[in-house]
Amino acid sequence: MNDPSEARLRMAAHWLQIGRPERVLDELQGLSGDAAVDYRAYLFRGAALHALDRNAEAIDVLRDGLTLHGPFPAMLYVLGSSLRSEGRLPEAEAAFLQGLSLDPNDPDLLIGYAHVCLAAGQAAKASALVERAASHAPESVAVSAARAQVAFALGKDRDMHRHSTEALAHDPEDPNARALHGTASMLTGDSRSGYRSLASAAAAQPGDADLRAAAREAKMFNHPLMLPLRPFARFNPLVVWVAAVAVIYGLRIAGLGPLSFAFAMFWLGFCVYSWVVPPLVRRWINRKWGS
Repeated sequence: MNDPSEARLRMAAHWLQIGRPERVLDELQGLSGDAAVDYRAYLFRGAALHALDRNAEAIDVLRDGLTLHGPFPAMLYVLGSSLRSEGRLPEAEAAFLQGLSLDPNDPDLLIGYAHVCLAAGQAAKASALVERAASHAPESVAVSAARAQVAFALGKDRDMHRHSTEALAHDPEDPNARALHGTASMLTGDSRSGYRSLASAAAAQPGDADLRAAAREAKMFNHPLMLPLRPFARFNPLVVWVAAVAVIYGLRIAGLGPLSFAFAMFWLGFCVYSWVVPPLVRRWINRKWGS
């Protein structure tokens, strides 16, 4: 392999590491001869295409690379991740299991397989895989992020917040860690931190419409007009309604009719407020965000 080709492969690895997948493809476009079919060329091209959400192309490239060079754990990891993104969960599982047969303790493969399990609704199995990965890479941001995702799937909001905070401490600039932290903060009632993290993650990934929408909702929730509604945001609406009705009838049974009536009027006003104000605030925020 000549030096210019090796330099292109090194630059492709650099661009991939710093999150510039489009530059990776530019570098690889200039390869020729043996360098064009080097296993790294397949790996880097597949990883770049996956990062750009061009997963169908990534799958084809990676399978060509595996056919030519045989199984590599790193290539199988990206293949499994691309298949999962395409919703092809049985094929993704097969790719991760093949990778784990080569390296049973690889944290990336274990976490990748855990994500497949989460997508399939197997949160307990995903948790076991993540903890196994944690035993080999306890300080990994990917491990903390995966723990947060497992906690979210299990409905453990406080555990999610704790693990997402750990992930953010490992890598404060990681947009995925910020998105997880923002979601966990909103679920646990810290709407200000939630908005800051979600807005930062959305700014780092401007093409992610779901993340932008989440940041917009968090912005709306932090509006001063939404302050009266915040204490009730974390409770099931049906439970809140039942509690309010119980208070009204409880006061009436206790012989406190005027107080019962006053509370009923207050509750009616609160309900009208909760129905009218959020759509108005949302419309104002959407106009400000240009949508």
